[in-house]
Amino acid sequence: MSIQLEVRSYRGGDRHHHDFSQILLPMQGAMRLDVEGRRGVVSHNCVALIPRHCEHGFEPSSDCSMFILDVDMAGLGSEAQPALLNSAEPSLLPIAPWLWRMFRQLGAEVETGACPSGAAARMAMTALHLVEPDERPQPWSRAEQRVLDVADAGQGTGIAQMARMAGLGQSQFHALFRATMGRSPKQLQLQRLFERAAERLATTAAPVSEIAYDLGYQNAASFNRQFKRRFGLTPSEFRAANREPAGG
Repeated sequence: MSIQLEVRSYRGGDRHHHDFSQILLPMQGAMRLDVEGRRGVVSHNCVALIPRHCEHGFEPSSDCSMFILDVDMAGLGSEAQPALLNSAEPSLLPIAPWLWRMFRQLGAEVETGACPSGAAARMAMTALHLVEPDERPQPWSRAEQRVLDVADAGQGTGIAQMARMAGLGQSQFHALFRATMGRSPKQLQLQRLFERAAERLATTAAPVSEIAYDLGYQNAASFNRQFKRRFGLTPSEFRAANREPAGG
């Protein structure tokens, strides 16, 4: 088959290449990509193209789930190809929020079996025609590369310190950070904080209040409210849903 669709969860990364082109859209979480030295973050409201034979590495967030389309260009024959797939260069493009939600809904239907993956793949290829190539961002600048580096190295530090690490003024750093990472430094720090919280809830028996205090919250009630706002479940409900069955 020339087009294959899968919704895939990631818990780790490596470096490899494919004999086909690959389209990635986030269902949940985010993923840092390094494709032939070009780096970016696949997060909400964006789509990534990894052309065939391009070596790439990735680092997923702990909750990362991706809508994946594997496309054998030779196998498409005379079928009309989305403009996105005409490029031999890796791409990371913003897409309209409504279009991103449509892909996510399609992925959810594949996961539940409501839509066969073959039919969903054809629908996804049709939807890719709606992605405008002109929206393709410019290659990462040196300043944006520094922002990416600081986003990793500067976890837990304030914006002023992170800006100094990047060699940028605070306002320029904040603007570049949002443009590069798709969120503000504060939003990214909160995301990582909740990733740590989710991991501890799923892998330890520590009381919720202890986890909240260890993460810097003054009271467990505030932590519970913000956790539910992000995940749709209270910390206790999240822990119960992620608990391994006995003997599993």
